[in-house]
Formats: sequence, C-alpha cells, structure tokens
Amino acid sequence: MKTNFIIFILIFAFLAQSCELEREEYNKITPDNFYKTERDAELAIAALYYNSITKVATWSTGMFVQNINSSIMNSEVAAGDIIKCSYGSNPWEYLRTHQWSQENAYGTDRMFKYYNHISNARVVIKQLEAMDIPDVKKNSLIAEASVVAGWKALVLYSWYGPVPYPTDEMLANPQIIAYPERPSYEEFSGIIENFLLKGESLPKADFGTNFGRVNSDLANFLLMRLYMLEAGRTGDSNFWIKAKERAEKIIAGGSFNLLENYSDVFAMANKRNKEIIFATPSDYSFNTNMYHAEALPNNYPSALNRGAGSWGGYKILWDFYDTFNPKDMRLSGIAASYTTDSGLVIDRDHPFSNRHGVGDGAIPLKYDTDNNQVGYFQGHDFIVYRYADVLLSMAEILNELGQTATVSAPAITKVDKDGMLQTSDGGNSATSFINAIRVRAGLQPLSTLSKIQMRDSILAERSHELYCEGTRRDDLIRYQRVTGGAGYKKFDDNEYKMVYPIPVRYINEYKGNLKQNPGY
Repeated sequence: MKTNFIIFILIFAFLAQSCELEREEYNKITPDNFYKTERDAELAIAALYYNSITKVATWSTGMFVQNINSSIMNSEVAAGDIIKCSYGSNPWEYLRTHQWSQENAYGTDRMFKYYNHISNARVVIKQLEAMDIPDVKKNSLIAEASVVAGWKALVLYSWYGPVPYPTDEMLANPQIIAYPERPSYEEFSGIIENFLLKGESLPKADFGTNFGRVNSDLANFLLMRLYMLEAGRTGDSNFWIKAKERAEKIIAGGSFNLLENYSDVFAMANKRNKEIIFATPSDYSFNTNMYHAEALPNNYPSALNRGAGSWGGYKILWDFYDTFNPKDMRLSGIAASYTTDSGLVIDRDHPFSNRHGVGDGAIPLKYDTDNNQVGYFQGHDFIVYRYADVLLSMAEILNELGQTATVSAPAITKVDKDGMLQTSDGGNSATSFINAIRVRAGLQPLSTLSKIQMRDSILAERSHELYCEGTRRDDLIRYQRVTGGAGYKKFDDNEYKMVYPIPVRYINEYKGNLKQNPGY
C-alpha cells in the first residue's frame, strides 16, 4: 500500500510538470481580484455592516443574535429594574439580577467576539487607502468604515472595557500568530474617539436611499455617548464639556425634530421619521424585525398578534410601571391589561400566567400594528437611537456643568389627559430640555430643582422615554448606580460588575496573554 502511494505521487508530479495548464479560481476574493473598482470598495463597506449592525432574518431584534439590536435588549435586561424576559428558567433572570460570573456568563459573553470586527474595518481602511479611485469617494468610504469601527468599539467598551487591539504590523501579517494586548481605558477611549472624529466629513443624516448608513450626525451622537460614559467613569468635567459640544452640533445641524406624539415615532406609517438618528432598515425577508413576536403573549388579541403565536418574552416590571405618572401618554405603548380574542380579560388582578399573561409585568408593545405582518416578521425598522435621547442628554450635561446651551430646546405645547394645556419654554437650560420631553408626554413641566434633584429627575425621565431602547444600563453606570433586580441603590461590593467578564474561552485561546477584568 505504501509503495503504491509513492508511485501515485511520482506519476502526479510528472503529469504536473509536463502540463502547462494554470488553474484559476473564480469563486474566491483575493487581493489580486478585489479592491479594484469603486464597486469593490462599496461592497467592502457593506460587509462591515452585515451580521452586526444588520442581520439577515432570524431573531435580529432580540437576544439570540449577537448584533447591535441584540445589545439593546440585552443591556436593558441587565439594568435590572425595567424589563425582564419571561421565558421561564433561563439565563436572562441571572443577567437581570447580576448573578453572572466568569464561569457562568449568563448572556454577558454575547458581544465579545466582535472585537475582530474592529480589525476588519481597519483592514478595509488600509485597502481603501491604497486604491486608485477618486479621492472624494475614497475619503468618504474611509470615514464610513472608521465610524463603523468606532461604533462597534464603543459598544464593546461599554460592556467589557478595552478589548484586544492588534498593532498595524499584526494586521499586515495575519499568517503570524500573535496575541494583541488590551490597551488601557484611556488609550482605548482615545482610539474610539479618533475613529468617530473621522465621521465629521460624512454627509448629514439621510432619510432616503442612504437611510441606515452611518453619517456625521450619528458620529456626533456616538461621540456624545462616549464622552458621557467617560465623564461618569473618570469624574473629569472636561468630558461633559466635550459631550455638550457634540450635542449642540446635532441640535444646531437641524437634521432632526421631536415628533408631536410619542407613539408616532414607532408607527409603521412613520418609518424613517425625523426623530430617528439611526434605525436598522427592515422588511419581511431581510433583517426582519421580530420585536412583537418576542414581546407579545400568545393570547394577545390578533389585531397585533397576527395569529403568529408570539413567545411572551419581554415584560415591563410592575415596580417600574408604577413609576409612571398615570397621565403619561407614553403609557399607550405599554399594555397593563388586554382582552383575548375569546373575551378573557387579563390584567394585574387576573394575570393568567407569568409568560403568556401579565404575571411578570406589563407588555411593552412599543411599535404599533403592522397590517402586512408576515408570520413573526413585522416591517418596522428597528429604532436604535432617537433625537429625544439627545435632548435628555443635553439636559443632563447642562445640569452637570451648571451651564446653559448655545442652542435652544424645542418649544412644545400639549393638551394633557385632563384637557389642560402644558407648555415648555423653548429655552436653553437643563430644565428647558427635559421639559420638552415631559410636555410632549402630556406632563406638567418641572420648575427649578437642585442639581441632585434634577439628576434624579433626568434619569427617571430617560427611563420613561427610552424604555426598551438599551440606555438604562449605561445610565445607571454613569452615576455608579445599580439595581441588581432588587431596587435602586449605589454600587457596593459589586462595583466590578460595571463591566462584564471576558469570556473564558477567549482567555484560554490567548494562552494567558489576555487578562480577565478585575473582580472575576
């Protein structure tokens, strides 16, 4: 057998030498056949969005696929005091009550693998820099890739702190096995900042054909978020000043406005409305939105359930529900009770069950009915960031700095549920910005408060305005507060849980070159 094998090798070698045919492969992308045209460059940029900012089909808006949308609901559960997942005995309750550890990740390991996506973007940027295409096009694509990289890095930074960051030499020699180190917090924050600053050269927000692509407004929003995170982490007021500059740029730029009604923001008829800073475009076949499939009980009336048989996942905790003013018009997006198609009334006194009822809490509808829903798939774009967040962030920034803004808040007038006219002043103080949001919700504007009182009011208002939009965990961390699923308190011996543990499999893969976050 061994002899025959040697003869076969010799014959094969002879044939190979006496044949002049050259094999060509047309189904592989290589440096020789790619990055040649503008179209190649655009495809390379599109690939940076795929499977993280966007995702084909499946559970793209929930907690099962590790993308930007997934991080929203995961972070909201991890905050502990707003929502829970009612899928029974599952890791999400451990996540909500902060019982995770290095050995038992309980949902905290879902995003770490995307640190490689930052390197992917850097490689694309290097390739673009070497391309022979018009400079205007090249520079625009490089800026777009940079913002995508910075955005992903910011999400990871919020969850884990700094992540491994290869040197340029490592990226240029991928065939050599190397273990990049984690930068310091200051270094990685600077890396994110540099990526996002390149977005200033991009066009402003586009509500047409380029909706869903990063732009200069989004870059400013992400910079604002980064600076607010660093202000809370370091206590350095200079970060509040930098956050203020970015918020003012967004407001002064005029791309966005506050819609008249809160519910209009999430209406199918208002896709791509001017309150949306970024949304993941969705339809019934690509990047499908399955929020209602995950949120609604399977006995919810068919007007919304569409007969698909939903899963009864997301619930607004009753303790959080009770923090709303009963006159708050935003409660229209939360179902505290409903009547099934068979006529059964399900409410707080008659919850039916925890999962397919309201035993665990109220139902966060958030989006309205999509009359063209296909099974589990609704056609709403999945909203990631909104202008209301900018206004509330500006209120927080001004309160922390004790300053006024160079731009004004929207002047809002609203008739409340009692028929009373409520108005906000359209001024430039912290109170002006929070009141624009409150008045739109049909609430009485706030008067002068102390800094601490205003801080608590802003955090409460953010929770009521932005529930199920992924902001709560960062909001609590910014002021070193945590709930642990059992009330609102200061961080104590669990302060290390402001960041998640590095998944053990990556520490093992790095053969001791990747250090775990302190405390785990």
